[in-house]
Amino acid sequence: MHPKLGLYLTLLLCLLSVNVYAEYKTSGQMTQEEYQKVSESSAEYNECLNEFAMSQLQSQPDARVIADHAMKECASHLEGLYNFLLSGNYPPEAMKRFVGSISNKSANKLLSNLMRYKASQSQ
Repeated sequence: MHPKLGLYLTLLLCLLSVNVYAEYKTSGQMTQEEYQKVSESSAEYNECLNEFAMSQLQSQPDARVIADHAMKECASHLEGLYNFLLSGNYPPEAMKRFVGSISNKSANKLLSNLMRYKASQSQ
């Protein structure tokens, strides 16, 4: 292959890849409405987790099982947030990680609270 042709192809591919990534917004470009939606969805998810966990405390002795079922039961709150963010032209993989981090933080906090509660009940 001719060296100039290779250089032109490389340059063309670089320009195309820049344009592909330029189509998506970054989290730094979130609007106030989007921040509000993230906050509301996170709060709704946490509330759902806690309500479900409270309903299971007496019937399920394992806090991990309660947390797991609560996450499955309340997943629709985060799926709605994910879809909302995708409609705002954010990159799907980045939003998957973002929503996953919200889920993980909430689940860790729930599990910690459940373990603490179960420990206090066994004393």
